Amino acid sequence: MNDTAAIDSILGPAALAEPVPAAWRASLASVRPEEGVEEIVLSLETVSGKPLPPPRVALLLHAPVRGAVACWTPQHVHFEMPLPWTQARVGANAARDLPLYANVGADGAARLVLAVSECVRRVAIRGVIDEYRSDEELEVAFFTEPEEPLSRYTARIRLDIRQRPFALALAEAASWLDDSATRHSSLVTRHSGEPPEAARRPGYSTWYSYHQPVTAEAVLAEARAARKLGMRGLLLDAGWMKSRRGVPGGWMAEARFGDWIPDPAKFPDMRAVARAVRAEGLAFGLWFGLPFVSRHATAWRKWHDKTLWIRSGGASEWGILDPRFPEVRAHLASLFGRVMREWELDGLKLDFIDSFELRTSAPANAPGALTAPNLPQETTTQPLNHQTTQPSGGRDFVSVPQAVVALMADVSAAIRAVKPDALVEFRQGYVGPAIRPFGNMMRASDCPSCIATNRIKTVDLRLTSGSTPVHGDMLEWDLGATAEDAMLQLLATLFAVPQISMRLAELPPRHRAALRFWLRFWNAHRDTLLGAPFRPVHPQAGYPVVAAAGAAETVTAVYQSGAVADAWQDGAKTGFVVNATGTRGLTVRFGTRPKSVELFDCTGRKVATHSSLVTRHSSLVEDVPVPPSGLMIARR
Repeated sequence: MNDTAAIDSILGPAALAEPVPAAWRASLASVRPEEGVEEIVLSLETVSGKPLPPPRVALLLHAPVRGAVACWTPQHVHFEMPLPWTQARVGANAARDLPLYANVGADGAARLVLAVSECVRRVAIRGVIDEYRSDEELEVAFFTEPEEPLSRYTARIRLDIRQRPFALALAEAASWLDDSATRHSSLVTRHSGEPPEAARRPGYSTWYSYHQPVTAEAVLAEARAARKLGMRGLLLDAGWMKSRRGVPGGWMAEARFGDWIPDPAKFPDMRAVARAVRAEGLAFGLWFGLPFVSRHATAWRKWHDKTLWIRSGGASEWGILDPRFPEVRAHLASLFGRVMREWELDGLKLDFIDSFELRTSAPANAPGALTAPNLPQETTTQPLNHQTTQPSGGRDFVSVPQAVVALMADVSAAIRAVKPDALVEFRQGYVGPAIRPFGNMMRASDCPSCIATNRIKTVDLRLTSGSTPVHGDMLEWDLGATAEDAMLQLLATLFAVPQISMRLAELPPRHRAALRFWLRFWNAHRDTLLGAPFRPVHPQAGYPVVAAAGAAETVTAVYQSGAVADAWQDGAKTGFVVNATGTRGLTVRFGTRPKSVELFDCTGRKVATHSSLVTRHSSLVEDVPVPPSGLMIARR
């Protein structure tokens, strides 16, 4: 181990970007647990030994490009090497994103995976191609916002340059993050036990299908239809709350966040709805915008002065509650425990947790953009004055991320005290290792009708979410589309739990038949789809082929015409190959002569037994006329 303010890392020279203040000492050390892997240990301590507000500290590295053609960051669906005017940035903390960054080669192997052990406090990662040096400058910055006073601090920056398959390298780094989170912070815990059964079964969401004009009658009708199609959960999304109808500015302006009172015209008895949905065989969950309080809510008078920031504009004004107040945390924990008990809910969707953050000004854009990091964050010019270095004004934390973890621990305890196996859905954006233990359904962030985006987001979440069930964004499609095109939406999330958000009674007969077939297929093979070794390839191309390879069967989906799929992998005797390319025909690598090959269209109707492949001598690669959104079953 070498202790100094600058070291030679496996990437090259590594040093602090600027000296630390005189009251602090900083050192860097290198630990290399195996060839091609390094952990740079950053240590800080006060000269006096007394706690002080920690200074901003940044580690600077210059990394050879090493044949990288693209970079990967959490939530970003476009892959490119970061140019000086585009710069790849990750701003991770307990409630937002993951402290992960990777480069990918043309062969789909990871050229570099960078992970940071700090999973609660904010970590800012920046990557940019240095056009003067023809390499990549990487910066990892700590303490970029106020945190609790410290006398000493240690963080590890893990570098992996072994050039292994991307999925393997990223999943290993994510596992290292999970372990680091529990070692690095006493606030982070791990929940034991399997996720609830309903978290691993297809479900129905009312959001895209109804948005605001949703009623108890509509919910029950969809529950009955969903059960027959193979779904086992129903989430009533936003639209159930009492609001001020007709107010300009959309549903955010109308909603009375903070009161969380059902609209009596639409949901006169929420407990009766929960019981009726459950009687249909579906678990019932309810949406909450966890941090919100609206000026038009009765709760505003009590809580408006305990907010992190307030968004004002036109008829809409709402605030984000400040979890650093113990009474805020107690209020939210009590609220969710009460609604779980009184309304007999099976679970909750807790949304917009990533809105808990310090800002120099309040965002002028809608809150939905807060979970879309590729969008610009417009701001007002009104400064927020809560940048403190000691808890003040009744707060018991300085750090917002640490307060969020404490809040979610309280909320989780209150929910599970009522129902130990409660469903708790989080949305991509707040899925890091410090907060993920409090949820058991990780859903891709909103991407309505965006097939490629939903695929990439769900694959990314599968690689970074451990054993937590990953759900795709809710599925909607054009009723005028062919059934083949409609099912491309579902096939995009084949390796995650699908959530359907269509008015089921309005589906054309062939759409319904196709949906029934593919949900039946998903339920029959979910152990493979969710639990078998997961093998997506070529992230730089958007994962054109994705497979799950179990001991008995392999399920492979092909998303790009011309890509080659293996009929089976390892010792599997049966291969299911799905044509999600939008065109007819796939190129399949068999390797050995199959005993049987069957082809099915998107509704599950058998259209051919491909006898030529059975009788022909062994061939490595064959063109097989698998129908669009159809299925090939090969046995050997």
